[in-house]
Amino acid sequence: MEIKIISSNDGEWLKKWDDFVINENISSHLMLSDWNKSFKSYGFDFEVAILLDDNSIIGGFAAVIAKAIFFKFYVVPFGPIVSGVSILHLNSLIENVKERAKKWDCCYCHVSLPFSKSSNKHVINYSERLDSLKNAYEGHEFKYVYSANGLNWKSVSEFQSEEELLNSFSTVVRRNIRSSLRKELKLVFAENEEDIKKGYDLCLLNAKQNGYVLRDWNSFGNTIVEMVQKNKAKFLLAINNDTIKGATLLVKAGNHYTYILGGSVKEKPDILVGHFLQYNGSKLAWLEKLDGYNISLGGSTSVVKFKNSYADEQIYYENSKYYWVLKPLYFKLYLFLEKNVKKNKRTISKILSMFRK
Repeated sequence: MEIKIISSNDGEWLKKWDDFVINENISSHLMLSDWNKSFKSYGFDFEVAILLDDNSIIGGFAAVIAKAIFFKFYVVPFGPIVSGVSILHLNSLIENVKERAKKWDCCYCHVSLPFSKSSNKHVINYSERLDSLKNAYEGHEFKYVYSANGLNWKSVSEFQSEEELLNSFSTVVRRNIRSSLRKELKLVFAENEEDIKKGYDLCLLNAKQNGYVLRDWNSFGNTIVEMVQKNKAKFLLAINNDTIKGATLLVKAGNHYTYILGGSVKEKPDILVGHFLQYNGSKLAWLEKLDGYNISLGGSTSVVKFKNSYADEQIYYENSKYYWVLKPLYFKLYLFLEKNVKKNKRTISKILSMFRK
């Protein structure tokens, strides 16, 4: 066994890593090289550590190295992971996270392990504390790089026809799907920058109207376009009368699609754009013979209710987040600054802008 470190410039090995992430059941879009490369717009670095067995990838992790002023943080948004979940190899990779964080001179590092009591094969069903985690603190203290909390899972692989897939939803959802399919909505897969940007602009407008934040086009647009063109993602548009009524970004990893973000035009009468796009997301996973569709967790009360109506089960990662403090004095200073700048929005804006330099 060998652990090999892949830099952000090693295209050949990064492609092999992405192929592994897309097909490995216990993995996530948060591990894809293009996804992590997007943090370069904030001045962050990233790298991948891969576990090799006879030159074949059997595990690893992707890490974002976040930087601001003189602080550095080594963040593993998902994982490490190992095919077959060998605990011995998983321990070795977790230890390597700490070693790499020290190499980068970071004051802090953390991991996000997909542990769950669920029997779903896309999580690690393991309840004991690993040896490599015995000296770790539970939770995460660095919040500026997203880590997944679980899966909002819809299984699709068992269906032999689209009608079987449709009938697997509840009566209410099924009725809304059928109604949306009669609304003269046209499904379009946006593939060029112009069309993708039009859809993303709608998503940004929805975010502004509903009080949540999405990354601006300049920091995230190239990532979406590249992932779509490399067939790692799909950007779905719902078109009616030559007008975009809805948009959805899906990313492929872990032998499933994950819903990342979306937006729709709110109008009366309601043409059920959300139902149209989410059904087509699950249908896409079925057509590509993937295991399932992760409609994702979180959102407002109404959004969560809508998402859950499309899922078979909500799978939450348990005892999954751990961190280490590598430079206590630096880290205490970081916590002090973070706590106190929150009292002044203008100050925190200036601090956060440093993450973009």
